[in-house]
Amino acid sequence: MTRRCRVRRHLARARRYGAEGRYAEAERELRAAFRLARSAAGPASAEAAEAAAALGILLEALGRPSEAEETLRFALHLYERAYGPDDPRLAAPLNALGAVRQRRGDLTGAERLYARVMGIAAGPPARPAAQPYAMAAAGRFPPLRTGLPRPCGWRDRGEGRRGRGAHSFG
Repeated sequence: MTRRCRVRRHLARARRYGAEGRYAEAERELRAAFRLARSAAGPASAEAAEAAAALGILLEALGRPSEAEETLRFALHLYERAYGPDDPRLAAPLNALGAVRQRRGDLTGAERLYARVMGIAAGPPARPAAQPYAMAAAGRFPPLRTGLPRPCGWRDRGEGRRGRGAHSFG
């Protein structure tokens, strides 16, 4: 089993323990995932960033703001190195860091972090849709959208149904 698989397994166990309210076990699993991810691919790996962010969010929820702030700042550093400063994966650790700062009474720092989260969530400005006439002139036609759902099995003749309640709309 590769180190990446072991990191993923630790993260999955931590999520399960957190959902069950077993926070000490979740913290243990997150720390193990973080150590393993840092040693496996270096400190700037995506897995290390994910483990550090999850650990920081858990520490913030447990009411340990000093540890949470340090861990979340490190997670942000790793995410920015791995994905860039405007990646949507930064929103959760930024939001948790804002909560830590708010809990400590640093409202201006929290407001800056929340504003950054909102900027990331808004994303880049949407490109204007191509005009149908320009598309037709170029030989491309926009898909016909009626707003009605397609009946089950339209796309895959009913072969794609998997499990209870599955359908193949769209």
